[in-house]
Amino acid sequence: MRVDAGKIVGIWTHPPMISHYVTRFFTMPPADLEAFVADWLAMRRQDYVDWERCSGAGDGGRDVVGFETADGYEGSWHNYQCKLLRRNLSISDAVLELGKIFMHVAAGDFTLPSKYVFVAPKGAVRALLDLTKRREEFRKTVIDRWDAVCRDNLVRGKAVPLTPEIRALIEAFDFTSVSVLDGAKLVAQPDIYPALVRCFGADPGPPPPPDALPDVGLDEAPYLGQLAAAYGARAELVGATPDDILRHPTFGDQLRDQRVRYFHASTFGRHYRTRVFKEVLVAFDDEIYHGVVDTHRDDDHQDTLAQVNAVMKVAPFLPLTGPLRDHASAQVKQGTCHRFANEGRLPWGI
Repeated sequence: MRVDAGKIVGIWTHPPMISHYVTRFFTMPPADLEAFVADWLAMRRQDYVDWERCSGAGDGGRDVVGFETADGYEGSWHNYQCKLLRRNLSISDAVLELGKIFMHVAAGDFTLPSKYVFVAPKGAVRALLDLTKRREEFRKTVIDRWDAVCRDNLVRGKAVPLTPEIRALIEAFDFTSVSVLDGAKLVAQPDIYPALVRCFGADPGPPPPPDALPDVGLDEAPYLGQLAAAYGARAELVGATPDDILRHPTFGDQLRDQRVRYFHASTFGRHYRTRVFKEVLVAFDDEIYHGVVDTHRDDDHQDTLAQVNAVMKVAPFLPLTGPLRDHASAQVKQGTCHRFANEGRLPWGI
């Protein structure tokens, strides 16, 4: 699902923009909301070692699951239950969904989650929100309403009574772990940008300006060595090093400019690794590559420096597509070519 979302700059706290995305949730199919939540969990590497989408028949009351450890259901796990309703989530809705979990845990299908999140774009009724802050009252409500809400509605054509095993699980469950995430809170979550970009075509925002140019580091050795050789050949300096070129009266400033471009590209890449999915960055690189590769391979270059200069002239004017198209400056495009050289994808040399 993709809609024209306009541009977003900065963090997701501007009310009109939050309202814009919240209303999109109201009209999407339930499966798309589950996919959105799965995308969000996929980016939360600091929270989860793995995740799983369990939607469909036989999901056991689980839509999207995040695992905090490699032990899966034998360790701590969080359940995200997506409820795309035309109204606010009610107490009965919550009791029924929790009942599914207790029933399946009692059957030995999996363990109790350590956290249970209702993802309900339209929010919940006030009485339910109050219950999430009152652990024992919530527990009592589930028990008291089991027969009315759960008994005949968990399995089609079969009654599921409140057995001693199910009651023991309800007594053991930490009801303070239950929360409701409405649409406004959902779009304000950390690590949500990639999901918004993928689902709604959101603008991931501009990159920050690069820090001051650092001293030459070992990570720059490949492309700087190639550039030093290119400048050295033109200056008739056999075996020139990057330091030799940086001290050169003519080519020193040029090599510094190349380093500035490289660090613009590096800053750009680091920033967007947390703002878009990897596929967006791969597509960005591919567009730069195919935009300059023929110039890079041109047989008419008199030497390597001519090759570098030709590519540097072409790169700033490359037309790009995708979410990053409006945020790639000339320096970023040029610096990406140096990154290709650094990685061995398009080394400088003829």
